Amino acid sequence: MADITIKLDGLLAKTPDLLKPVVQKYGPALVAMTAQEFCDWLDLMINGDTDAAWESLLKKMPNAALLDAWNAKAAEWQAANEKNAARVALQKEATLAVLKVLLAGALAMVGL
Repeated sequence: MADITIKLDGLLAKTPDLLKPVVQKYGPALVAMTAQEFCDWLDLMINGDTDAAWESLLKKMPNAALLDAWNAKAAEWQAANEKNAARVALQKEATLAVLKVLLAGALAMVGL
């Protein structure tokens, strides 16, 4: 554990003050990763799979309630996204219906 503390202290020393709280919170889990785990985590982040990256990091943290809270919040976001997608689909459908009526009216006016 002392080795991790030394690595974390070195990381904190190089971290801008604004980001130190983030490093203090997530740093122990990052420092405890093997080189391969860290590369896999970076790949997830770089490839845009940030949800999986954060979930893998939270699984390594000692606070299991944090992962539970993350999963609960993710479920809320997913439900909100699905609700929004349904609203957007309805708006598109309504817009298309109005456009069809306008097209029919325009065609009737020109005698087609």
